[in-house]
Amino acid sequence: MAEKAKQLEKKSRIREFIEKDYKYENLLLAVLSIFALELGVLLLAGFLEIPDTAFLIGGAVASKVFSWILVALGAVSLVLSVSSFYAPSFAEVKHITGLKRSEFFGNVLKVLLFSIVLAFFFILCELVIESLITWLSPIVNGWLGK
Repeated sequence: MAEKAKQLEKKSRIREFIEKDYKYENLLLAVLSIFALELGVLLLAGFLEIPDTAFLIGGAVASKVFSWILVALGAVSLVLSVSSFYAPSFAEVKHITGLKRSEFFGNVLKVLLFSIVLAFFFILCELVIESLITWLSPIVNGWLGK
């Protein structure tokens, strides 16, 4: 009986450890993966060079292979580290429903009417400001002595 309790306790601790969210570790992995991607791209673009005498990654072909491996590992680790932040939202996306046709076109009509009213408001503001400038310009020019 005591052995079963110990096995369940160990199993639950392992499961708890695996299922635990490590947000800070994922942020660190995201930053490191961005650095790996950038380093791989800089190597591929020729801005950085690996000396031919470098062990295992020296030479033209080996440095290209190393660069592509670095880019691939950086991309995979970036996807893995960022996916844990968005995983809870995937369940919520299933609950999203679209609007009915009448509601959709009603909203489109409201947006169009509001845009037209706003455009007329700005045109009216521009006309008022322009008429004020033309009305006040002789007065200001008289004060300035022009």
